[in-house]
Amino acid sequence: MDYVKVQVRAADEFAKAGVDAMLSDSENLRLLPDGQGEAPDVFVVVVDGVVERSTFALLRQYQRDNGRVSTRVVLVAERFRAEDLLVAIECGVTALLSRGELKEGTLASAVLAVSRGAALIPYRLQGILLDQIAQLRSQVLGPAGLTLCGFETRERDVLQLISEGYQTDEIAEKLTYSEGTVKNVLYGLMNRLRLNTRSQAVAYAMRAGVI
Repeated sequence: MDYVKVQVRAADEFAKAGVDAMLSDSENLRLLPDGQGEAPDVFVVVVDGVVERSTFALLRQYQRDNGRVSTRVVLVAERFRAEDLLVAIECGVTALLSRGELKEGTLASAVLAVSRGAALIPYRLQGILLDQIAQLRSQVLGPAGLTLCGFETRERDVLQLISEGYQTDEIAEKLTYSEGTVKNVLYGLMNRLRLNTRSQAVAYAMRAGVI
């Protein structure tokens, strides 16, 4: 059986003992002790009250120390501030759970769901998060010529035309760029993403939903 490896960090020993007890009942989970070199699949952080800056500092330090992009974070707190949502996501949080709503089996089920790729965010925060992302796109990324997918808008435009069969000179004419600019856009994109051909760049953009 493949176990989901879990590491727990709590505000105090009593909270940690309670969380460990909740998770140890699941035969699909294996708890890792603090300080063990083995990296967990899911990192559970339990805080008292509202989430503070120190929690995000802990998560950022954890990311730096482990360097494991695949490690997912479950954050358990009394309540969450709407203004912290984007910061939490930036720190790798994929599940927000209220301490007051935890019941027997709830936490273990959440950890298993997160390990399989699920994201768990309270309904009341989902709409707020979408509004924040839209605001980020319109006020920060858009004016800088960027998209949410990490592509520049001109990279997206060039790749779109390549996917439609246009050549470099035709793309330059349509976008009112010089041919050199089109080539530089492609070179920068392919170098950043470590792609070798235009076809690979188009395929990458299609998988990312950019075009």
